[in-house]
Amino acid sequence: MGTFRDYVASVLPRPFAQRLSAGFFGVLHGFTGDTLADGMSIAARMALLKDPMSPDDVLPLIGDERGMPRYPIETPAQYRARLISAWEAYRFAGSEGTIVQQFALAGYPGVTIYFDPAALGPNGEAAPYWSQFWIRFPYSSGHPVTSPGTNWGAFNWGDGTVYGVGVSTGFYALIHGIVRKWKPSRWICRGFKFELADTSIVDLAFGI
Repeated sequence: MGTFRDYVASVLPRPFAQRLSAGFFGVLHGFTGDTLADGMSIAARMALLKDPMSPDDVLPLIGDERGMPRYPIETPAQYRARLISAWEAYRFAGSEGTIVQQFALAGYPGVTIYFDPAALGPNGEAAPYWSQFWIRFPYSSGHPVTSPGTNWGAFNWGDGTVYGVGVSTGFYALIHGIVRKWKPSRWICRGFKFELADTSIVDLAFGI
């Protein structure tokens, strides 16, 4: 493929004028045109995730477009790989396996879907309520929950006690976001079960 510099040289009149003007016009028009063309080519390739010219700062934009925000533990390379495989993930969206897979990608391997046939429905409906489920985090998953926290009513408001299980709002947003996005549409998530080091379980309702 030719360049603008080649084109400018080809249209300059007569060999004498070409020898005198090739450098001037080559820089003024040819080099400028080639630089702009290279810039437009690179810009057009930025969103091509497998292209070596695609920069990491384009990943949030593509992630937003594909509805797949970056998980806190992901490196740019890992995030890029997940965005590349987005269509495969969406192919199996709404399945138990996809929920489990997304939690593993987010840094919590071993998460399972938990059903309790004896549990009443979300509004007290008689058991079994087939569409409700819980997400169970084994202790080995590395989740940040370390205790059941302080019970409501066991402290005086404003005395400095931190209510809750002591995890960040970012963690809440992450686990809720994964479930909301990838669960089967007809299923109802009732909450999360976190196994502690002593094998006891901390229950958190599906809220926020």
